[in-house]
Amino acid sequence: MSDPRTLHERALEVSATLAGSDDGGQALVEYCESRGALGAIALYTGAGEIWARTELSRRDRSLVVISALTALGRERELRTHIAGGLNHGLSADEIDEIFLQVSAYAGVPFGLAAGEIADEVIAAREGTPRRRTPPAPLELKDGPKRRADGMDVLRTLLGQPDLDIDAMEARIQKSQGFMGDLVMDCAFGDVWARPQLSRRDRSLAVISTLTALNLKHELEIHLQGALHHGVTRAEIEEMLVTMILYGGFPRAIDGMILARKVFAEADAGS
Repeated sequence: MSDPRTLHERALEVSATLAGSDDGGQALVEYCESRGALGAIALYTGAGEIWARTELSRRDRSLVVISALTALGRERELRTHIAGGLNHGLSADEIDEIFLQVSAYAGVPFGLAAGEIADEVIAAREGTPRRRTPPAPLELKDGPKRRADGMDVLRTLLGQPDLDIDAMEARIQKSQGFMGDLVMDCAFGDVWARPQLSRRDRSLAVISTLTALNLKHELEIHLQGALHHGVTRAEIEEMLVTMILYGGFPRAIDGMILARKVFAEADAGS
């Protein structure tokens, strides 16, 4: 990144966009400055070196961070970054959908807890006691519709438009039993197929969640899926750089090693 501004200037600018105002940004800076060396790392490495990078949009970086914090149950930080995500261009509907997506990979309680925080943040922005518009409801589908939508997701995730559906269903059910039915019908048919968030964005949310939780088997699958959903290699690597700040170096490094493996395999197969 070529940026003539000082680290402090970049950190202040990022803080202002997260907080939604120069005054709010200054308050974040002052908080970090009160926390000694740790606060300096958060301010200068986090905001000035990572968040200030242009390889990922602020909107997408907020999506990544909200996903990771939800999966890790970091409720205090999540409050700040939900507000920041709204300031960076995420809609309330998209943020609700992030929680739903993360719930399929980290567990429903984490998504519910995050949703309650979002309700408070949104209500405060609206100046109302309660949020005006609740999260979008689930479309209740019959069995064949759920399965058909789930298989459509699986086609795009695997990058196989001509996927043999019957053979795939049989393999999933043989290896996972009833759990496999829930994967196809709930995770894919109910969650992934929803229109409130693009499949590209859902891939970003999932790989952020799996990196934060260090779930390497699933992460490898979804790194491949992210490429099929239009996430670029540069965006994946930038997401993993962001995870240094919110998940720690070891998880981010493990994710980067796995991503480079997936990229190499894609090149070898092309």
